Amino acid sequence: MTSVLFVCHSNSVCSPIAEALLNHLAADRYRVMSAGVQPVAIDANALAALNKLNVDTGGLESKGLDAVADEYFDIVVSLCEQAEAAAGAVPAERFMAWHFTDTPCCSETDASKLTQEIYERIKLLVLVQDRQEKTLW
Repeated sequence: MTSVLFVCHSNSVCSPIAEALLNHLAADRYRVMSAGVQPVAIDANALAALNKLNVDTGGLESKGLDAVADEYFDIVVSLCEQAEAAAGAVPAERFMAWHFTDTPCCSETDASKLTQEIYERIKLLVLVQDRQEKTLW
């Protein structure tokens, strides 16, 4: 099972969205967590955008990097520039940087747009990871 950590500055918008989406798509193949450099409560519009897509948000909670300090991950993904250095310091086999604006969503429409952007990247991550794990011959 591939372990993935999504990191953003506040763990309130981008990283919980990414955690929920990857769990929704492939919980059987991925152990997914999210964390923030300076965590605050998860944005209500982000949760509403996920719920609109019937993505389970149960169990999502904002947490700091200290909550994953003893973990090793196959993949760590930084979701904003403010978190890149801290995310890069987390022990992992691979590091990726996907930069989104990690600020509270002004509206549910903004959150839905951001959720769709993250969803597209999550689908690519799963596709590439699945291809790397399967041999062609």
